Amino acid sequence: MSEENVAQAGRHIKDVGVVDLRYAKSIEDLADIKSISDVGVILFPEELIGAIGRIDIHDVGGIVPVPAGGKVNCLTGQTRLKGESLQTGDSDTTLILVGQTFITTPVVSVGYKEIRVVGQLFAIRGSESALSAKITSLTGQNFYLPQDPRFIMGEETFTQEFLELLPDGTTFVIMGNVHFAADVTRDMLLKKLSEIVLMGVINAPSNLVPALQVITKDKMGEIKSNDA
Repeated sequence: MSEENVAQAGRHIKDVGVVDLRYAKSIEDLADIKSISDVGVILFPEELIGAIGRIDIHDVGGIVPVPAGGKVNCLTGQTRLKGESLQTGDSDTTLILVGQTFITTPVVSVGYKEIRVVGQLFAIRGSESALSAKITSLTGQNFYLPQDPRFIMGEETFTQEFLELLPDGTTFVIMGNVHFAADVTRDMLLKKLSEIVLMGVINAPSNLVPALQVITKDKMGEIKSNDA
């Protein structure tokens, strides 16, 4: 949201992805804003943090201070990037990632001045050193995954036949609500799934629950037995 859009919105700003207040040079420039709600992220000059504290802010994904005069590249929503794109980033620019960001190839180096994350960042294992050196702010979670994980969003049911067709040693990143059918065997499950990163819900027959618990190496969700 630009300075013009803020002025049009008046004293209450809501229902937008990004509220960009970097135009403000003093507390007075923000005096007409009384509330900000239901937005993804607020960008503001870091020297005006006191002014931000006077605004009624709720249901906001993140509040990101930005150095005065700094160049910013802000990506919001569900974003897919290659590691190479971070390597060629501008050394004078701060990269802000809001939402769910998937880095699909290893990160060798980061050209950006810094990275600020609001949400969830998924990267390939082996990228830890390059990314941690440039991530200066993280509000959310950061996950490092094996190469070529399979992302599951929404609701899905997995049967024995589905698993038979799946390559051995697959990694699942589950962000939705999934069900393992009653015909799935433990041997087939362990053969086909090498690892699960869980941020959603797994529903499975009770005989599969221990195996699922073992292979779920990052768990921020729930594994439930669906037996009656």
